[in-house]
Amino acid sequence: MTKIGMRACLVAVLLMALPAAARDKVPRTLARAELPHGFAIGSGSPVLALQVEVADGKVASWSPAGEGTGNLRGTRSGDAAQTTLMVSSALQEAIKFDLYVSTDGERFEYASTCGVTPGVSSFEMWERPIAAFAMGNPRVLPKGRMDCD
Repeated sequence: MTKIGMRACLVAVLLMALPAAARDKVPRTLARAELPHGFAIGSGSPVLALQVEVADGKVASWSPAGEGTGNLRGTRSGDAAQTTLMVSSALQEAIKFDLYVSTDGERFEYASTCGVTPGVSSFEMWERPIAAFAMGNPRVLPKGRMDCD
């Protein structure tokens, strides 16, 4: 069996081992025009931001925010070999969100993220240069639960 064939078999076995809910979240690639409505899209420099409104323990609304505003914010750092996105939240609830990354600004790949706890920043890192991010679909995490996927 070739190296490529062995890798494909390993990926298939790993996917089958995942619970059904996790298999549905397997990273996918989207063209810029296919990104879901309402995602904030940008380089993260100086900032990528969403304005999130929470009511009754759930996200009631959200929309992209300007550089100086927004209560869920991502700021990039790094160099040519590595990219880091620091995400912070001014909300009182722990928030999970979807994130897509792009090396060319046109094709976006789903990236796993961790929820952001009030008062604590989350750091997402890639061992490659990232040109653009798309951040959206925020949701409140249940009390005491921290998700990373």
